[in-house]
Order: sequence, then C-alpha cells, then structure tokens
Amino acid sequence: MDSTIARLRELVSRGRLKIKKLLAAGVARNDSSLDRRLVLRLSGKKLPSSGQLKYLSRFLSPKEKTLVGILTIAVILAVGAIGVRFVSSHMTNTAADGGQYTEASVGGPRFINPILASSNDVDLDISKLVFSGLVRTDSEGNLVPDLAESFETADDGKTYSFVLRDGVTWHDGAPFGASDVAATFNFIKDPAFNSPLIAQFRNVEIETPDERTVIFRLKEPFAPFLSLLTVGIMPIHLWQEVIPENATRAELNVKPIGTGPFRFKSLTKDKKGAIRSYTLSKNNEFYGQKPHLAEMTFVFYPNFDQAADALTERKVDGISFLPLEYRESVNEIGSIMTYTFRLPQYTAIFFNQDKNPVLKSKAVRQSLALAIDKDLVLSETLGFDGVPVHGPILPGFVGFHSEIKRYSQDLTAAGKLLDDEGWKLGDGNVRSKMLPGADGDKIDTPLSITLTTVDSQENVSVAETVKRMWEGIGVQVAIELVPVSRIQQDKLRPRDYSVLLYGEILGQDPDPFPFWHSSQIDNGGLNLSRYSNRRADQLLEKARATTDSEERESLYQDFQDLLIEDLPAIFLYSPNYTYAVDRRVKGIEPTVVFTPADRFTGVADWYVKTKKVWR
Repeated sequence: MDSTIARLRELVSRGRLKIKKLLAAGVARNDSSLDRRLVLRLSGKKLPSSGQLKYLSRFLSPKEKTLVGILTIAVILAVGAIGVRFVSSHMTNTAADGGQYTEASVGGPRFINPILASSNDVDLDISKLVFSGLVRTDSEGNLVPDLAESFETADDGKTYSFVLRDGVTWHDGAPFGASDVAATFNFIKDPAFNSPLIAQFRNVEIETPDERTVIFRLKEPFAPFLSLLTVGIMPIHLWQEVIPENATRAELNVKPIGTGPFRFKSLTKDKKGAIRSYTLSKNNEFYGQKPHLAEMTFVFYPNFDQAADALTERKVDGISFLPLEYRESVNEIGSIMTYTFRLPQYTAIFFNQDKNPVLKSKAVRQSLALAIDKDLVLSETLGFDGVPVHGPILPGFVGFHSEIKRYSQDLTAAGKLLDDEGWKLGDGNVRSKMLPGADGDKIDTPLSITLTTVDSQENVSVAETVKRMWEGIGVQVAIELVPVSRIQQDKLRPRDYSVLLYGEILGQDPDPFPFWHSSQIDNGGLNLSRYSNRRADQLLEKARATTDSEERESLYQDFQDLLIEDLPAIFLYSPNYTYAVDRRVKGIEPTVVFTPADRFTGVADWYVKTKKVWR
C-alpha cells in the first residue's frame, strides 16, 4: 500500500515537472497544439466522435479552417452536380394537360355542319374537331374505325355493316346511337337540306336493327364508298326539331353539338355581325384519346396579309395556310416552324360556257390552252413549289393517266386556231370578229375574257401571268379579284363567272364524279365548268360501281381522254400545302393529308405545357 502511494506521487511529480518544462519553453496552457496533444494522449481513438466534432474549430489554425471550408464547399457542389446529373438523366419532359392554341384563318365560319361544310376550309377545320365520323383516316392515310367499333364489307361490295362504340355521348350529355347515324344520311339525301353530298348517298339505303348496328345497302358496288363515311355524324335529338328548309339558318350551324375531341365554347362578333373569333374547349368525355390542349381558338382575318402579320407578331400560335409569298419572312423567325405537305389538289382554269358564248368554241378553248406555258407559270409564281398537271387525277392515285394528251405552249398553233375561227388581229393587238349584237345586227366584237380568281398573291400572280400569255395571242383579258371570304357565296355557288382560276381538293379517293358528273353542276356541286357529257357520266358511274381496280383504272383513263378532248378546263399545277406553327406548340408530327383539315389528325398529341417524369 505504501509503495503504491509512493509510486503515484512519483508519477504526479514527473507530470508536474513536464508541465513546468513546457511552460518554461513558452508554451501557454491554452495553446491549441497542447490541447491537441493532450486530447490525443488521453484518447485511444485517432478519429473524433460525432460529439467531438463540434470542438473541431478549436483545434484548427486559420489556414486549416479556410482549407476545410473550401473542401466542404467543393464536396457540396460535387454532390449537387452528381445529383443534378442523376436526376436529369433519369427524368424527362413530357406533355402536360392544359394551355391554349390560337390559329389565324382567312375568311370565317358559315356552316360548322358536316353535311353542309364541303368547300369552306374554316367550316371543315372546325367540323373535324367537333364532329366524328363512322371511320377516320389515321396519320398514314388509312381508314380506321372511329364512332364505329368495327365494320365489314360484303363480298358483293354492296353491303357495309357497322357495329358502333358503346357509351359514346354527345357534347350535351345525350347518348349517341344508330338513330343519329341514320338521321345524318337521311338529312343528306333530303333535297330540302341542300347538302352538296346528296349525289353520293342518293341511292343508299340505311338500316338500324338496333342502336349499335348500322347497315348501308347500295344498289351497285361503289369502290370509294367507305371513304365517304368520314363525314361527321349529327345529333338527331337536336336536328329533328329543325325544319329542313331552315337548316342553313339554324343556330346549330355556328354553335354545334358533336361527339369529337373538342366542343363549342364561345364566339365573338364584330359590329356587323361577322364572327371574329371562335373558341373550342376540350371534351373531357371524349371516347378516344383526349387532347392535352384545354382550348383551341380560331381568329379570322379578311386576308392573308393580316393573318401572316398576326403570326409574326405572335398574336397567334399558327396560321391555317401560309401562302408562298410569306414563307421567306416567316422562315426568318426562329420561333416559328413550317410544315409542308403535298395535297391531292390541283389549280385549273374552268370555262363556264354559259356565261361567255365565245367559249363555246372548242377552237377558242384549245388556243387558250396552247398559249400557256405551265412550267413558266410555276417558276414565276410559285418558284416551282408544286408540279405541273395535265388531268383531273394526280400521280399516285388509281386512274392516273401518264399518257394523257398534253397542251404544251405553241403560240403559232394557237394563233392559227383563232385565225381559222375568224378572230383577226386588229389595232392594239386585240382579235375581233363580226358577231350579232343585241339588235341582231353584226358588230365588230373583241375577243374578250374576264378571269375571276381569289384575291391572294399566289392566285393574282398566276392570273397576271396567264393574262400576259393570252394577250400574246390577241385576247383581251380583265382580271376580277374576289376576297376568299366571299368567293364561295358570291361566285362558286351561283356560278357567276365566265373563266375561273381556282383550286380543287380531291380528297382521299380520286373519284372524279363530284367534280365532273353532270349531276354536280348545280345545288352546291363541285362541277365548276358545268361540264355535261353523257358518255363521261356513264364512265364515271361505271367506275364507281366496279370493285375491279384494273377496270376502274381503265374507265378513269377513258374518262380523262374524253375530258381533255372536250376541254372544259385547263389543268395547271398541283401546289404544296404549307402551314406554320410556333415552336412552343409541341407534338406535331408529319401526317398524310387529303384536306387542309387533316393537319388536325394528330391534334390529341399537341401540347404547350410540359411536366417532369421519371424515365
């Protein structure tokens, strides 16, 4: 015991001695190096515990503190960068619901009604969004079921059976069924409705065994019939209350109820009552893929100048059609994307012989055709943004006639035809002829033509080029320009023109019947030349009835040979179709288009809002 106590005293004495030596060496009691050494001496661990870390700063020199701070920040930044990189590599932007798309259009709506909207692009655009047909075309141009769940065609080609989707509702909540389908086609067949589609369904019988089954029976096979059934279906519970004779005045034509992906929301009018804007909202009860966009608004302008300005000034997100003269300026704006498609469309010069008796002479019409250089028309007016055409069926479609008779420019031959017809050159390089006047006496009458066309730069440029070519053979030419918003009502329907420069869109099937059969001369038909030839009618009728593609092609070629021989029109070119959209609108993909409205085929995929999701 005594020896132990003595040993402890010796150790304490030695410790005191060491401390005194350190103090003597000038090391202060609170020196950090001494604290460190004492801590390490008394601790068996080399690394500090979590409880000891809070005292770390007491052991570091200023330089060490700075270094630790820098290292800490570097570690935080590195960890943050790794985290950001990980998140960015494992997350992506995807379409989100919501937002609005606004488009500029020229003209305005008249009949947002699928059985009346045949030639007004605005009507067709909005109808495609509001209404659905039994079938539709997909992005590749194939016919697929829409309101129909499935369909079958009988072997004889005369019976088409459809099973309808179950649970589809109209925008007002009423159930959709077979009675709506039957009513729509009966409305078309009723002359009182004045539908331009009447000739296509006149001899079609519709049966509805129950509310989910529709059967069409044709008297003869009709190859293009299925493509006709893309027409939108109308609600019988609303339209049955409308007197057919008043159909064109019904409010449902501007405030429609359909089954499509968008529904009518609102419209605005100017002081004169013209519709200036038209807004659709998303149909949350739509049976198909629901759109991302919450709203689509169409703003209407009287001409393309104002519509293009609205796009470049970012007042709208897109323009329904971008004429060639605006493409260069629009392409210079990086925020705008242009989309170009080849439409089944041709631009032609249509002769209305009833309005100008001079045109009844086939020699005069031939001379006018021989005076035109189609390649020069394309190069001067469209910059070759299209291809020359020589007949009513375009390349790539059944019945295209590569060996069809062509009228290449031959001024000598054109002049000789007119000379032989008695049209002699006189003063001012204008041809004239002695013709009976109003009182029966013959007077010297100039060879004069009025060329009517839409007031757009492309059409005006083409018209002026054609005028120059016709004047080169001694024809006196006046150009009549009509606003695009008035051409349908003022000129096309009443056929109030003698020579018309205009474009016709042919649709999915190349069937020329709607454009050249004599039944389509009046009642809103598309026979703009008022062409009537019994043999041509028979060929068109027979081609419609056959299911043999080779026979159909042969019949179409015979028809085209006859048409070009009669020369009721001069076919000029098939232009490209271009529309432009702000790049903030995503999801627009290339698609096959048969009408301008087909640009909306994939509208359910369009979006302006995005969200982050894990890959």
